[in-house]
Amino acid sequence: MKKFFEVILLACGLCFLEAQEQTVQEELFQEQVDENLIISKINFIGLKKTRESYIQSKVKKFLNEPGSEENLHNLETTLQLEGLFNDIKIESEKKNDTECELNISVTEKITFIPLPFAMYSDTGFMAGGVIMDTNAFGRKDMFMFGGFFSKETLSGMAAFSKSAGEHGRPGISVFVSTAKKFPEYDNLSEEVVLKFKTIAFDANLLISEKFSEHIAFSNGFSFSSSSNRDVSDYEGFSPESIITGSVSLSLGYSKSDWNGVFMSTNSASISAEAGLTNSDEKKFRYPRRFSFSIGEQHPIFWDRFRIYQKISGFYGIDNHISAFTGQGAGSVSILPGYFVTERILGGNAGFELALKKFSWGMISIYADYQLVYAQDFTIEGDGDYEFEHGANGGMRLYLAKIAFPALGIGLSYNVTHNRWQFSAAMGVSF
Repeated sequence: MKKFFEVILLACGLCFLEAQEQTVQEELFQEQVDENLIISKINFIGLKKTRESYIQSKVKKFLNEPGSEENLHNLETTLQLEGLFNDIKIESEKKNDTECELNISVTEKITFIPLPFAMYSDTGFMAGGVIMDTNAFGRKDMFMFGGFFSKETLSGMAAFSKSAGEHGRPGISVFVSTAKKFPEYDNLSEEVVLKFKTIAFDANLLISEKFSEHIAFSNGFSFSSSSNRDVSDYEGFSPESIITGSVSLSLGYSKSDWNGVFMSTNSASISAEAGLTNSDEKKFRYPRRFSFSIGEQHPIFWDRFRIYQKISGFYGIDNHISAFTGQGAGSVSILPGYFVTERILGGNAGFELALKKFSWGMISIYADYQLVYAQDFTIEGDGDYEFEHGANGGMRLYLAKIAFPALGIGLSYNVTHNRWQFSAAMGVSF
């Protein structure tokens, strides 16, 4: 344990020296900035896969603006949010007494990624692979196809997305998957409540529109089918085989700022969904789902140290169990891995410290405390609501040269049930 703390202190010391060096470099850069000059042109150096027209469309809002330190900082944040570049260097070149040009040198990340993977957590072993491109056609379109298998699931999936542009150009996302599953559901006490077999198919279409730089609206359409059978150990109860169609509306807000280490973000979203579902008894019902999320993360005291907090909730009415949600809908990780619920409210608050930056990425540690209020899962119907709390912590690895989100391992402790839980995750969502 003593050796562990010595390693942590040494890493923090190296981080401090690097931060001092970065500050000196920033001060030298600030001396070269003339805030009286207007940005007349922006040139990119080093583009290989990314189309010039695409990236120029993202930065044209800075043209005819002062070449101030604030504008150059916001320009760098805009480029970092694209997630396409590893190194970004901005130089201002004076053209005359009133104008300057910006020369931006970039190094592109690897965006075509064949990714085999395997992971283990308290919920079991999982392996598989995907092929993905996060900068398809040089315009940050994304496609992905692949599959995975575990003790409970054999699944295949494919996805394509195109982000919303300016001037009324909507974005579109398509996702389809099929799976043969052997789901096993737990209650909050980690007792197995239900097991059965199912063959499922899902298709989703999402159309999005940006109202402004920070506000976006989306309209989703989904279709799913589930053929369920072979319920074991639970005589007299069988999940219905269903077909469901639904429509959703979502509104989201996000504003970010880059400090050279972490991205600060304020975000909020609300969503409502309504559907039509048949049942084995030839009856119809109308499932509804409502969700929200509010989050914030920003550095405090030091560029390498940030705090974060998030609260989110999910409220369902008359849903089939295939549409129930997991603990992630409550922003927590202290609940059983196989737990699902129709209603949950939760949140977390904590910190993240960047230990060391390398040419290939960055390692950080994090810790937070979590609170959650959820409806327990029972086969008889609506279960009781329970409040639980606990701590969570671990390590994340951010890859610098590959356009792939963070990898992480974590350990959580549920105080209410005196239960430890290990997890490993990749930061990919569709």
